[in-house]
Amino acid sequence: MASVVVREGEPIEKALKRFQKVAASNKSEARRREYHLSKKEKRIYKQKQNRKFG
Repeated sequence: MASVVVREGEPIEKALKRFQKVAASNKSEARRREYHLSKKEKRIYKQKQNRKFG
């Protein structure tokens, strides 16, 4: 699980941009993994993802 670290005196937008660069590679990997899941597994996986970022 990646987390966004906002540095001292840094705007949140900049921190998010930095985070999204890291997340981009993880996202494509996750999308590939999602493709092979059954519907039930996919639903559970999506719920877990939402819980992480929610």
